[in-house]
Amino acid sequence: SGFIRAAVILSVTGIASLLLYYLTAGRREKEKTVPETAVAAPVTDIIPGSNKAILTLGDGSTVILDTTSNGQVSTQGNTKVIKLDNGQLKYLKGNRDQIPGIAIYNTISTPRGGQYQVVLADGSRIWLNASSSLRFPTEFRDTIREVEVTGEAYCEIAHIASKPFRLKVKDMQVNVLGTHFDVMAYDNESAIKTTLLEGSLRVSNATGASLIMPGQQAVLHKNGSFQLIPNADVEEAIAWKNGKFVFNSADIYTIMRQVERWYDVDISFEREADLHFTGQLSRYINVSELLRKLELTNEVHFRIEKGRITVLP
Repeated sequence: SGFIRAAVILSVTGIASLLLYYLTAGRREKEKTVPETAVAAPVTDIIPGSNKAILTLGDGSTVILDTTSNGQVSTQGNTKVIKLDNGQLKYLKGNRDQIPGIAIYNTISTPRGGQYQVVLADGSRIWLNASSSLRFPTEFRDTIREVEVTGEAYCEIAHIASKPFRLKVKDMQVNVLGTHFDVMAYDNESAIKTTLLEGSLRVSNATGASLIMPGQQAVLHKNGSFQLIPNADVEEAIAWKNGKFVFNSADIYTIMRQVERWYDVDISFEREADLHFTGQLSRYINVSELLRKLELTNEVHFRIEKGRITVLP
C-alpha cells in the first residue's frame, strides 16, 4: 500500500518539464522527462493568498486591514498606526514623551490565505506568513523589547544596544542581537524551527539554551529536545517571504500543509503517501498549476473541490 518512494525535481522554465527519478533497492532508473501537457488542468481552481490581516487595537476593537483605506487608521497612546499601500502597517512614534500609564498592546493576525508586514515603533520589520499572529507593544517602554508570535514570521530587528529584543513563541524564547531570522511554529508542524540569516540568536526553553550563528537552524521538538542543524537550507526556510515555494526533498504532507495555509483549503488523503519533491515554484500561481507540476510525476493526483483538495494515488 502507499505510493512508490520517489524524488522529483521540478523545473519552472518557459516550457516546464519534469525529471522523475524512481528510487529502488539501491539503484536509480534512467531519467524520464514528462511534458507538462501530459495532464489537463482541472476545471475547478483556487487563487493564491494575498495581503490581508486583522488588527486588534488596545481597546479590543478591530480593523480589517485589507478593506481599510491607506493612511492613518488609529492612534495608540503616543504612536500613530499607518496603513501603507503595499500590504504593510507602520507604527510611528510621536515626538512627545511617553504618556503615563501601562503599555498598549496590539495584535495583528493573518488568516489562511493571508500575509502582512509590520514596521514596529523601534523600526524593526516583521513579515507574517498565513495563519500567524504578532502581539507587540505600540511603544517599547521597558528595558527589553518583547513580542509574541504564533505561526511563522520573518524578522529584521533594529539593533538598540540598551534594549535587547526578545521574541516568545510557544515554549521557546529567542533573544536577539540586531539580526535577520525566521521562526516557524505552527501547531500542526512537528517542531519549532528558528533559522538565522544574519547576527546571532540565543534560543532557549525550560530544558536549556543554544546559541545559533548565521546559516544554522535551531529545532525544538515537541518532546522538548533541541537539535542544531549547522548547514540549514536558508532559502527553503524564507522562501514564503520571497514569494516562492522551495522544496528540498520535502514530503507530500509538508507540501500540502503549505498549500492548506496559503490557498485557504482543507486537505485530505485517500491513503498514506511516501513521496518527496525538490524544486521551486511561485507562490502566486493558482493551485491547479502547482498541483499539475506534481501530477506530472504520474505518482500522485489531486481532486479539487470547493474549499478542499484530495490527494489521490
